[in-house]
Amino acid sequence: MYPLEILLKVKKPVRYLGGEVNAACKPWEEAEVRFCLVYPDLYEIGMSHVGLLLLYLILNSREGFLADRAFAPGRDLEAELRARGLPLLSLEHGRPLRDFDVVGISYPYELCAANIVTVLELSGIPPLSKDRREGDPLILGGGSAMANPEPVADFYDAILFGDGEEALLEIAQVVRDWKTAGGTRAELLEALSKIPGLYVPSFFRPIYEKGVFKGLEPLRPGYERIRRRVIPDLDSVPYPYRPPVPWLATHDRLSLEISRGCTRGCRFCQASSLYRPVRERSVERLCELAEEGLRSTGYEEVSLLSLSAGDYTALEALVRELYRRFSAERVAVSLPSIRVGSLTEGILEVLSRLRRTGLTLAPEAGTERLRRVINKDISEEELFRGAELARVLGWRDLKLYFMIGLPTETDEDLRAIADLVHRLRRQVRDLFVTASVSTFVPKPHTPFQWEAQIGLSETRRRLQLLRGLLRSRGTRLKWHKPEMSFLEGVLSRGDRRLCRVILEAHALGARLDGWTEEFRFEAWLSAASKVGLDLEAFLSARSPETPLPWDHLDCGLSREFLLAERARALAQESSPDCRFARCLKCGVCGKEVKNLLRPQEPSPEPLPELPPAEVAAWYRVGYRKVGPARFFSQLELSRIFERAARRAALPLAFTRGFHPHPRFSFGRALPVGIASEAEVMYLALRETLPPEEVGVRLDKELPEGLSVREVQQVEAPEEAPLEALFEVRLSGKSLPKDLRARLESPLKVFRKGREREVRPAEWVRQVEVREGTLRFFLRLEPGGPRPAEVVAYLLGLSVEEAATYEMRRLA
Repeated sequence: MYPLEILLKVKKPVRYLGGEVNAACKPWEEAEVRFCLVYPDLYEIGMSHVGLLLLYLILNSREGFLADRAFAPGRDLEAELRARGLPLLSLEHGRPLRDFDVVGISYPYELCAANIVTVLELSGIPPLSKDRREGDPLILGGGSAMANPEPVADFYDAILFGDGEEALLEIAQVVRDWKTAGGTRAELLEALSKIPGLYVPSFFRPIYEKGVFKGLEPLRPGYERIRRRVIPDLDSVPYPYRPPVPWLATHDRLSLEISRGCTRGCRFCQASSLYRPVRERSVERLCELAEEGLRSTGYEEVSLLSLSAGDYTALEALVRELYRRFSAERVAVSLPSIRVGSLTEGILEVLSRLRRTGLTLAPEAGTERLRRVINKDISEEELFRGAELARVLGWRDLKLYFMIGLPTETDEDLRAIADLVHRLRRQVRDLFVTASVSTFVPKPHTPFQWEAQIGLSETRRRLQLLRGLLRSRGTRLKWHKPEMSFLEGVLSRGDRRLCRVILEAHALGARLDGWTEEFRFEAWLSAASKVGLDLEAFLSARSPETPLPWDHLDCGLSREFLLAERARALAQESSPDCRFARCLKCGVCGKEVKNLLRPQEPSPEPLPELPPAEVAAWYRVGYRKVGPARFFSQLELSRIFERAARRAALPLAFTRGFHPHPRFSFGRALPVGIASEAEVMYLALRETLPPEEVGVRLDKELPEGLSVREVQQVEAPEEAPLEALFEVRLSGKSLPKDLRARLESPLKVFRKGREREVRPAEWVRQVEVREGTLRFFLRLEPGGPRPAEVVAYLLGLSVEEAATYEMRRLA
């Protein structure tokens, strides 16, 4: 873990703590091959990525292999590390990344390209593969943006194209054998190139003529194309499903991948190309994963992941079975990706009985004509019917996804988006409709890979048109930042020359470009100018005869199939789904690889009624919050206690309504970074248990730094105390001699951007110094000074300086 003085300075220190529930920390010296799996974005995004968690679980479940994790740092931590000359550390073992044998840096989406450089630089690893020497770790890549790895290819030693569950174990075995034999770095790359699906960029050389890309020249005979790695059966790779529970996350739930692949054939969809064929998990296996995952994590929601969850052939059987098993604990089920026509009364009826999560539908285009062009096989009737059914069952918010800039799109198609939203809002009353709009990016390996992407000025014009049309009550328009879509298009369609642009943009301050508030478009424009590249040229249309930077990667779809689909698009003709109609001869399926469906009829048994929500008993829980737990915010604490109580199998009482939650009550929030010996929270149970049993079961499930001191049964939650005793380590600092006068003079505090004055003597009492520590009582009522403000005032420091002192609440 990083030094305390660093964690006290950064904005969200929990990103860098590690030690989560279910985190693996295998003995370092006993491991034969050590991996650090890196997600090149902030912790809360990376911990939501199912692929990284699965590979982490698989590697750690095998003897001899060790997997740790790391994430891109926030700007504040990066600045601290650079100022102190410290490296980026892994979460579990607190090791610099250069200590590992393999550093696997995923490339999940194009706008994290600059973060790859940040991770490598801060780890003391040369960013360019050609500069690495014997003893440097192998830099391994993977992820969906590797559909075209060329813009980042110079940063990687090897890249896995396709499914990783089996291939990663093969890579680990090759590295183990190589270490045992004492081989060279060149020998390792040669051995890795023999693994199906593994791409070694240095074994290919890009060719340019007068600044125009002319293709990649293979440098090894027999190593001209890399075929995508595909797992025929998702259930064939065993692993324990006990994922680490993040301290904070944007998608905070247990994710179950119910199927992989989609054959709907939406012509804009890269995932449909990269993950064919469709492979479904069985209902039985999914319920086993849910049982183990919920029991070990304490999550309150299960998210059913798929490119189109509504196409899972046993969906109603699955959601009904999940309801039977977990409804008593109010575990919600969510479908983050569902096709409009997939909504059925049976599915929505189950979902509506539990906590209602968001409902999102994706028409993609406003007219039937344009939906035929993109092969989006839905009708307005299906959309309206699904929205009305959701309203009847209690939903009040609906999000619709659209794209602008699709091939053949006209202003009439844009006006049709607004018209569709308005008609839906009028016809389906009491439903708030959000239209979310993004710019179409012609992705590699799709029928539209040869099309142009609209430029910045045209994107802004079309968005302005939509903004003028969607201003009515009950509707809202959200859109993806045009400059971010522009850069996404450049990086998804570019070649290796962009590696230099990425390095220059990083040097100019590009970081965390997927975050709107962090995105610095000017850095990218300046970098391209310095390198001498016109970024907009990468968005232009391509001739089918022109070499593409990703031609050496074979995703399984034949060139003939992609061109035929492109022609059908321009003719406004739809193509069927090969799961339920004829084979389209796309080229993916073979002897072992083909669609694997597991249909199952739902059980005819009626669904059980939910247990009553009445409270049988309230309990007052006194607990300590020390060590790493001092960095938990109040929101994070409430999540941690709820999940601990669920893992402890306590019979929680819940609130009523559309969004039932456990009945918890916490005292006044303690600022992040302050420890405490005397915290209090209340929880309600629907059954009466001995307080000692509640305390033992809860304490067993709490993470390091949180511990139960005592539990008492009470009638109801009590009012929070009006003051508390604080202690601060002075670190050699002494109190000013005019302390009494200072307590009487006004103190300026800032709340919500406004300044106000308070008299410290009305809020602070019994100030004393004892054995190098400062102690004082502070009133906790709203509007008063915070502990760090009091310390800053008493010691003559800035609030930022005072916040770096060790503080704790004693009583």
